Amino acid sequence: MIEQILTDFHFLRPEWFYAVIPVLILYLLLKYRQSNSSNWEKAIDASLLPHLLDNPDGEISKSPLTLVFVAWLLAIVALAGPVWQKTEQPVHEREDALVILFDLTKSMYADDVKPTRLVRARRKLQDLLNMRDEGVTGLIVFAGDAHVVSPLTDDTATIISMIPAITPNIMPATGSQIAPALERAVTLFEDAGVASGRILIITDEIRDIAEAQSVARSHRFSYPISVMSVGSSDGAPIPLTPGRPNSGFIKDRSGNLVIARVDLSQLQDFATVAGGRFTPMTLTDEDIEYLLAPDPLLINEEFRTLERDFDIWHEEGPWLLLLLLPLASLAFRRGWVWSIALLLVLPAPQSYALEWADLWQTKDEQGLAALQKGDAERASSLFESPDWKGSALYRGQNFQDAAGEFANIETTDGRYNLGNAFAKQGRLEEAIEVYDEALALDPDNEDAAFNKKLVEDLLQQQQQQQNQDQQNQDQQDQEQQDQENQQNADSEQQDSDEQDQQQAQQDEQQQQEQQQQEKEQQQEQELAEEELSEEDKALDSEEEQALKQWLRRVPDDPGGLLRRKFQKQHEDRLREGQILQSQSGDW
Repeated sequence: MIEQILTDFHFLRPEWFYAVIPVLILYLLLKYRQSNSSNWEKAIDASLLPHLLDNPDGEISKSPLTLVFVAWLLAIVALAGPVWQKTEQPVHEREDALVILFDLTKSMYADDVKPTRLVRARRKLQDLLNMRDEGVTGLIVFAGDAHVVSPLTDDTATIISMIPAITPNIMPATGSQIAPALERAVTLFEDAGVASGRILIITDEIRDIAEAQSVARSHRFSYPISVMSVGSSDGAPIPLTPGRPNSGFIKDRSGNLVIARVDLSQLQDFATVAGGRFTPMTLTDEDIEYLLAPDPLLINEEFRTLERDFDIWHEEGPWLLLLLLPLASLAFRRGWVWSIALLLVLPAPQSYALEWADLWQTKDEQGLAALQKGDAERASSLFESPDWKGSALYRGQNFQDAAGEFANIETTDGRYNLGNAFAKQGRLEEAIEVYDEALALDPDNEDAAFNKKLVEDLLQQQQQQQNQDQQNQDQQDQEQQDQENQQNADSEQQDSDEQDQQQAQQDEQQQQEQQQQEKEQQQEQELAEEELSEEDKALDSEEEQALKQWLRRVPDDPGGLLRRKFQKQHEDRLREGQILQSQSGDW
């Protein structure tokens, strides 16, 4: 219990301790003034002071500075908000549902607004999500087809983390079709049981205007649609390769250069038909404030209680105020009333064994800040949560310790992360077993299934390579044995043919031939060993390259996951006839 209190102890408002500076100065000045209150006390002997100075009570008056200083200290500590335990509180928020449709057509690469329309739109999307402090938000991206990035949720931080991954490259179909995106937005509302909400389109053009208006009219009262335009009416060409204008620009089928222009009047008319609002994208937050402004016609002002509770720190500071009551009662003594004015200054010396950051941040919060700065090693030493600590160790390439942390997390994400840590260490069979555990907990874990397939393929390649190495080794041993047998047979035949020669010459010749044979065998053996060593090195190099290629294929970015997910959804819709291949455009 005491250890837990010391671990979680911190102050909610540590800036109150700055009040010690002026109070300390005032306290020192008053102490100095009190010590120099009478020059006669320095010049006259203490035994004569009662007879010479006017002091009818017979005792020197005492100042309440010390008690006032203690009172200030308690007041500052109470105002700083000391806490060490949390209490559950029900969370209420406004029923404000918003689905954002984000354009990912290739025209978003146009640079008529700097640096590009896509970059400006993603920055604006992040600002908008940061301002969404109430309600639920969903995100859908569209081009030739529409896909859900996030369903309705109040966790906007998760959506913000995926913004860097949304680019036209993750879309399986080119073109621009807003009508399917509007239909999927309505489906999100219905699946979440939301009877009324808002839809916001961030785009530079509406090509299927007739189909989009038809969907908008049928839902304009329940789900009005607003539009934020990105780009200019002058437009700009669309580069073939983003970020490289020298690579050329997109042309239509007639060979003419495509200029992506923004028709502001068309977007304005569409928003009017859809019962929403329209604004061009601005450099400030005026556009967001206008689109998100409360309007009884656009949002439901009712509040709902969330299914989860919100943990808040329980302040213990008010209990310290009880200690001020005895000190405050002494202020009614004669000569102490002036202390009331001094209480407004609030002094307190600061002397704590904890680190300064511990006063307002827990270890996990400090670790998260270090991880965001890229200091994975320091973050791993600060984190107390196993999942966060394991993630920091994984980012710091310390896969062995990361596996030790993930091993304590009995969830599908914990098993998935443990499998990745094993795979990075080359422990492929163990990684496959852990991926199976993750899939047993959640059969829909696509990441675990994908990584498991990669590891299985790599393990199979390694086994095939090992079998081939063994076969090559056996073949080389057999060839060497055959060669030795042949050499022995030749030697015996040569001895038989030379029986008629003189014994001295025969012995000498046999000795020379034997020496020559030994020399040749030694050279052949050395050559075979060199060839085998070079082959083993080549095989080791091939295995190392295969492992590096596989590790590069392990998906650790949300963009790759979204791309595969959207591709599978698009293929399923084509196969089921929900969309036609002809609906996809050139850009």
